[in-house]
Amino acid sequence: MPVWNIIPIPFYKHEWEVTLANNFAVAFQAASGELLSSLFRAQIKNENGMMSLDYSSSNAESVNGNNSELQMPSIEDNEYLHGMMEKTLIKRYQVVQENMKLKFSLQLIEAELSQIFAVPVPGLTREIVNDNPYLRGALYRLHMTYDENGFDEQYFDLLADFVKNGGAEKRTIIAEAIIKCYEFFQVKDTSSGLVVQGMEDGSEEEEVVHIVRFEIVTDESQDGAGRKIGNWKIIDVDDLLEGNMFH
Repeated sequence: MPVWNIIPIPFYKHEWEVTLANNFAVAFQAASGELLSSLFRAQIKNENGMMSLDYSSSNAESVNGNNSELQMPSIEDNEYLHGMMEKTLIKRYQVVQENMKLKFSLQLIEAELSQIFAVPVPGLTREIVNDNPYLRGALYRLHMTYDENGFDEQYFDLLADFVKNGGAEKRTIIAEAIIKCYEFFQVKDTSSGLVVQGMEDGSEEEEVVHIVRFEIVTDESQDGAGRKIGNWKIIDVDDLLEGNMFH
């Protein structure tokens, strides 16, 4: 085994980190497009790596003109979007008022994996906590059972409770990526023509850096051959939900 796979070398990145970061960037671009498409009921174009939406284009007007071929699902019914983005984060963006139009473009530049870690409580997942709200704050409660003599009996009671509700097989992994892109974002009031959010007309695309947090759940294979990997899902963007931690 090469020494650089054992000893951490400053500025050295493993190939898997680069690959994962690039995949995260592509997923972020796709999820952003799908989200805005559902919010503004207009089609997103993707040409040569540039994702864009211009509400004033004939394509967008066709969608809002009820062209049946260009109809798309609402956010609530968009299974593709919900497969990429956590529902709490999606709800945070559902604040678009009527008579608003969007002009948007996003082109990826580069991405870097900033951190990746496992939730240190076996069996604890977002789904289990949503089904059993009393488990929220589990890590804090486990921490409170620890003193200078180690964990007391309450620790083992709590751990048994987690295993009872979720089993010890599942593991939650959280990763964070720094994604740099060229971006144009503008929301206008269609009645007044005024820009209510974002950049003014005639502005050039700006270099923007987003911090995007992802989550995945792994599970033990029934045949004992390694672990089954779920799907990465975006749980927070630019700390909008302060990390959107469930534990």
